[in-house]
Amino acid sequence: FASGIMGGLTAAGAVVGLLALGFWVPLEMAYAIYAAAVLFTTPFTWLAAKEIQLSTADCKPYVWGEIVRSYWISPTTHGDFFWVFVSRTFYYMGVSIQIYILYYLRDTMEDPEISEHAQTYTSILCMISQGASGVVASFAGGVSDRLGRKPLIYLSCLCMGLVYIGYCLVKSYTAVIILGLCYGASNGVYLAVDYALAVECLPRKDDHAKDLALWGIAAFLGTMFGPCITGPLLAVVGGQGTSHYAFKGYVAVMMLGVVYSFFCGFFIFRVRRGNAAVKVSVVEDSPASPA
Repeated sequence: FASGIMGGLTAAGAVVGLLALGFWVPLEMAYAIYAAAVLFTTPFTWLAAKEIQLSTADCKPYVWGEIVRSYWISPTTHGDFFWVFVSRTFYYMGVSIQIYILYYLRDTMEDPEISEHAQTYTSILCMISQGASGVVASFAGGVSDRLGRKPLIYLSCLCMGLVYIGYCLVKSYTAVIILGLCYGASNGVYLAVDYALAVECLPRKDDHAKDLALWGIAAFLGTMFGPCITGPLLAVVGGQGTSHYAFKGYVAVMMLGVVYSFFCGFFIFRVRRGNAAVKVSVVEDSPASPA
């Protein structure tokens, strides 16, 4: 349930940010407002998150070799957590496809009003999609407590893959909005169980902060590698010698999104936990599942 609330708030923050930057806040003020928001909200985390203070004797010394080794997640000793990490990387590679929606609307929509004002209509689409994500995430977490985490991730990956196929078949903005709602809902399902499954699969209680930090790196890897592959693919397949791209280029991009969604679900299949309802209050010391 808590993971669903976290996912819902993540989407809500995105909606507020899109509204602010799209209609209220000058773009040049974006980073200043972001910094102010971080400074304003950080004390709430400090007040709410109570933790045991370590004595000087309990603090581990900094050993550079150990720090470097900590970035390695072994598929043999950290099986479940390793596959969660890999799956999350592919999820964010799939999410990175969404940054090309602006160009997709500009180059493929039949209505000139949409294609000529693609930036505005992309903002509207993103707000609608993120709104759907937040609503669905808020109750999908509770559903996962009863059905398990993995079934909902399978459902989410299936729906995201179908949405990418749908983008190849439509030409109207109304259809794109419907697909955006479906994508947002499936994204909300994923966000609702993403954190919960990661916590269930943490290898050791003593290292949970470090392991969750590594889990967070998966998002950065996905959003970094995704555009590095997708951008050149769009240019090669859809390039026309101008700033606009052919429809076949967007088909290639959307099919890549299908591939990313497939592998996101495929690697979750390797995870042994998350099938049944599990309530996690404390991460217990237990041997990790083999890969």
